[in-house]
Amino acid sequence: MAEKKTYWMADGYGAKALIVGADERDRWRPLGWTETDVPAGIDMVWMRHEEHGGRAKFAAQVMDLWQAKGWKPSDPPPLASPFNAEQPAERAEEPATTTPAPSGKSASDKEK
Repeated sequence: MAEKKTYWMADGYGAKALIVGADERDRWRPLGWTETDVPAGIDMVWMRHEEHGGRAKFAAQVMDLWQAKGWKPSDPPPLASPFNAEQPAERAEEPATTTPAPSGKSASDKEK
């Protein structure tokens, strides 16, 4: 099987990512990503670490230094919005961010 073609794409802020395959390229286009040239200088580039899989943006001028430490140019992280997921209902629930009121009091009670 032939190796998939890679595409450099940029988001609306200019951060670049290396996208593998035409299907992936076409998936990112409606989300504001456009094909672009190879990153250089201070262009920000999405990179992923080989071992732990974390992603971060690095300036293109230091990509070689970080590649020696296990980081490789990659696609951006998965989208956070469940509306952009292929199956929104399968998205994991987010933990609640509110803290419960002390027992015997409601959150609207004020101390007197």
